[in-house]
Amino acid sequence: MEVTTTQLQSRKFVWQKKQLHFSSEFFWITGVLFPVIFVLILVSDSFIGKKTENDSTSFSSLIISPEKDSVVNITMSFVGDLMCHVPQMTNAKKADGTYDFNPSFKEIAPFLSAADVTIGNLECTFAGTGRPYGGYPAFNSPDAYLTAIKNSGIDFLCMANNHTMDTGEEGLQRSLEKVRKNNFGSTGTFDSQHDRDSIRVINIKGIKVAVLNYTYGTNGAYPSAKNKWMLNVADSALVHDDVVHARATNADLVLVFYHWGIENKADPVAKQDSMFHWAADAGADLVIGSHPHVIEPVAFFKTATNAKLDSGIVVWSLGNFLSNQYWRYTDAGVILTLSLQKNITTGKISLEQTGYFPTWVYRSYNPALVQHVVLPANWCANDSLPSWIDAESKRRMCEAESDTKKMMEKNSSKIIEQK
Repeated sequence: MEVTTTQLQSRKFVWQKKQLHFSSEFFWITGVLFPVIFVLILVSDSFIGKKTENDSTSFSSLIISPEKDSVVNITMSFVGDLMCHVPQMTNAKKADGTYDFNPSFKEIAPFLSAADVTIGNLECTFAGTGRPYGGYPAFNSPDAYLTAIKNSGIDFLCMANNHTMDTGEEGLQRSLEKVRKNNFGSTGTFDSQHDRDSIRVINIKGIKVAVLNYTYGTNGAYPSAKNKWMLNVADSALVHDDVVHARATNADLVLVFYHWGIENKADPVAKQDSMFHWAADAGADLVIGSHPHVIEPVAFFKTATNAKLDSGIVVWSLGNFLSNQYWRYTDAGVILTLSLQKNITTGKISLEQTGYFPTWVYRSYNPALVQHVVLPANWCANDSLPSWIDAESKRRMCEAESDTKKMMEKNSSKIIEQK
């Protein structure tokens, strides 16, 4: 995955002419002799008369037909909220005081790594050990959590959400520094005005996807007026202008990832609809949402004239991916995968398939495994399960898969569950 940042500015292209040197004999042959020969051939053909059908030369055989249209296929996966509550830290803490969150992702990592690019919502901060680690309502997580997320196969993080300012401006900046040191692509938070004004473009096999990220708010703790560039807080003008600028980078697709909606509410609200139109009307092809901590429906929409997809997609909420929230619907998540194709000859982009893979979070229910683990929810159909999956855990997994299926397929039969 290649992620570039593009500043919109005038570009200068320098054309270099290759100097060719020919002898005088070459100009005599090409300029005089060849035209004379060509005229003589035409004249002789007119005297000979019309050629018979058997003698005629088919000029169509001399025309080089273009090769069959070549295409590029890519997959992009998306997951919801990556949170780190205190019980997750407690279970991940080792005897020597360090933390290991890798077991949380061990079972699901192959599914995260399957796509060309996987994008998630990072909903915690990494302010370091200068202040105590904490979960809700002010998240400060061990750096090891980032390492485990990277090891899981997630490539790109959206960082604008209502907990971005939990540890202040310093915490925001250190979090961004650690995200970059772990070789993630990211957007939503920035280290300068120039950085904020740069568009993140992911190059996936030659298909370029511009990614923008905004939050509805930050629980009242905003950057100072002089540092507003640190965080993308959504407003209609900002979103519109950024989408237009993203289109100007000649990106094949423009993706807007929003943090929006009402917690624990499974249907989009009016504010989400307004924010959706800010993006879609400006030319976004894909609109993905997080924050409600539960999965909300998926819908297709007719894109604006300057978009590249004829039919765009909005995912109102991906729900939680990993957290300590344990009540029904909040322990269920999803890996949403878009299969996209670009015709290199025509430049046309199409959304070939929308698939989802239901997940469920095991929360150390069994003393045999004191850890939070993201699992494929469809494992519940298996006769053979890990020993630490007891009957109640299996029931919860089946419940999560059923709930996810109903929500993801609510609006369209084109949304396909992946096994």
